[in-house]
Amino acid sequence: MRTRKSLLHGLGWFVLANALLFELITAWFWHGVIEPAADAPAVAYRVLNTLVHWPLLALIMAGLPTALAIVLLPRRQAFKWGPWIVAALSGGIAACLMIVDAVVFSQYRMHLGPYVWGLVAGGAGGETFLVYSRKLPFLFGAGALLIVVAEGGLFALCLRLAEGRLRTLARPVWITWVVLLVGANVWYAWADAHYQVNITQESGHFPFYRPITAKRVFRKFGVTDFEQRLVLPSASNRGLFYPSQPLECSPQRRPNVLLIVVDAWRGDHLQPQFTPNIFTLVPQSLRFEHHISGGNVTRFGLFSIFYGLSGNYWWPVLDHQTPPVLMTELRRQNYDLEILASSPLVHPEFDRTIFSGIPGLRLRTPGATPYERDRRVAADMVEFLSDPARARKPFFGFLWLNSVHSYSIPPDYPLAFQPSWSEVNHVALGPGFDKAPYLNRYRNALHFVDAEVGKVLDALRRSGLADDTLLIVTSDHGEEFNDTGKNYWGHNGNFSPYQVAVPLLVRGPGWQRGGVVSYMTTHNDLAPTILTDALGCTRPPAAYSLGWPLRQTEDRRDFFVVVDYNDTGMYEPDRITLFSPFGGFPVYSHDYDRLDEPPRMDHVRALTQDMLRFSRKPAKPLPR
Repeated sequence: MRTRKSLLHGLGWFVLANALLFELITAWFWHGVIEPAADAPAVAYRVLNTLVHWPLLALIMAGLPTALAIVLLPRRQAFKWGPWIVAALSGGIAACLMIVDAVVFSQYRMHLGPYVWGLVAGGAGGETFLVYSRKLPFLFGAGALLIVVAEGGLFALCLRLAEGRLRTLARPVWITWVVLLVGANVWYAWADAHYQVNITQESGHFPFYRPITAKRVFRKFGVTDFEQRLVLPSASNRGLFYPSQPLECSPQRRPNVLLIVVDAWRGDHLQPQFTPNIFTLVPQSLRFEHHISGGNVTRFGLFSIFYGLSGNYWWPVLDHQTPPVLMTELRRQNYDLEILASSPLVHPEFDRTIFSGIPGLRLRTPGATPYERDRRVAADMVEFLSDPARARKPFFGFLWLNSVHSYSIPPDYPLAFQPSWSEVNHVALGPGFDKAPYLNRYRNALHFVDAEVGKVLDALRRSGLADDTLLIVTSDHGEEFNDTGKNYWGHNGNFSPYQVAVPLLVRGPGWQRGGVVSYMTTHNDLAPTILTDALGCTRPPAAYSLGWPLRQTEDRRDFFVVVDYNDTGMYEPDRITLFSPFGGFPVYSHDYDRLDEPPRMDHVRALTQDMLRFSRKPAKPLPR
């Protein structure tokens, strides 16, 4: 039986071997995904952190559990294989986590951590990570078992190597590593204190990385006199003063309002071949060609539609369970409400935000699959519109269909676009993946949803209420198929037009038919539009929204806040500017090529004020 000392010697090389394995696992997603370092110091820091971070992860994830087993397990024959078992399990689990992290990061630019686990545990994982092959759990289980066996073999190999010539090298290797680890952390702390964004932004590339910061320490000893930079809103801002002034509404007439949201509908897919039924509305509606959602995920897309606010307000709104003034005013004016959602209204927590306090709200629609639920909500809306009672009282209808987001298609539905992927498997996606079958499955799902929307539009026409209904058809966010060429798939990955640009058609009493609007608009404009146009509210929208009525052209901006679970950005006609959590405002093209241009700081400051407007009590009333 080996001594504890010999086992610990072998463990040291086992940790270093796993560090190399972790780096090899992640190396394949660095190429073409991670941007080149900003300058020579950033290159040096990246190399330094590569040398220290992977051994640290391997030490914590595989070395520490095995060391505890070596030290604590009794030295008896019955426990002889205990350290091997712990090494195999801890090393295997760590390697599997690295593989999953690499896949997630390559497509969504997020590492595993409390934020991602919170999304999955809170039920929001489906709106970010989409769907995978049914075979994946079995393949992953078999692969994990092989990795665990391989880790056990690796531990045995390291024990043998530690008894040979490598034994004398262990101490200098680990001493060098400790020195480099201290140096890397001191360098990062210095860079953070001096706002050296070229260095601090590197930390976002490494999984489970928690660098040390020491601004106050450096300032205390007079090493630096850092200047406080522009403070950006964060999830810790929980104050809410919304609306800043009460609404004043005196409607001359009360038209019906019907809002139809097709989940994950790209802005460039309002075409007769993809959406033939919805496209029949184009000659009858005002079409907004450059319309941007408030985010690239459902939570913030729908939030911006109903509240007219940026996504950073979601958290205080959820804390206070404050409904949007739009829903409050609809109820005050005694509108009939018909809220029909294919997705559950509890994940995200729309039952405690957008639809907070609405009695009889159906939280979940029956149906085993998204396409079944889409058929159910469409049929329910048809039934609602066909009721003669609709002519006696104005109504607000909300129809949210989810099959496009889930790529869900009935088995008997004819597939207009071929070849079509039979089963979505995101693990198969990569830079060289042929996207045609995947994109065609998306288009087939969109074609199916369009047929369901067509039934609702027919029912609205048959009811005789179409001319007295403000009809809005749009989406919560877009969907990317590696359009940027940087291995982005789906949504919640970037703020390119493929993920945030969505269609918008508006038809209603007094609205131009067959017109096209070329100036930029945003989901923040929808709530002010309904409140002013349908509900007769005269209070300036700045009292309750960050948007303007859609048809207002004066004082309109062409830069907007966009939000996802990981980032905040500013969308402009020619660029996208990120509000980096590491400091600075990197600028990108719409195809996410890094631009060597400074941010437009006047726009950044204006949007920062917008993101704080309803987080603090207004000092004086807004002008009428």
